[in-house]
Amino acid sequence: MHYVDIELVRTRLLNTEVPSGVCKEYLQLLSSLNALSLLLTPAMDADEDEAGGETLMRLFQSHMSRREALEVEYPELGVLVRPGGWQGN
Repeated sequence: MHYVDIELVRTRLLNTEVPSGVCKEYLQLLSSLNALSLLLTPAMDADEDEAGGETLMRLFQSHMSRREALEVEYPELGVLVRPGGWQGN
């Protein structure tokens, strides 16, 4: 499942030079990705076939592509989505 702490990212965005319009778009994309991820999570009953799953997956992939494009244009965005306490490289 894909999940980003939107409030943490919102707080971190306050200390960046990223234009406010881009910040709003990025937060909206992250929120949509969180919601789509929940919708795409397999149901408890594995025999259930969710209608529209392919459409949701295409929408998810489209949003991910836009997120990746923004992160290429504004590399600091990719850093801002790291979880609190992240200790990677």
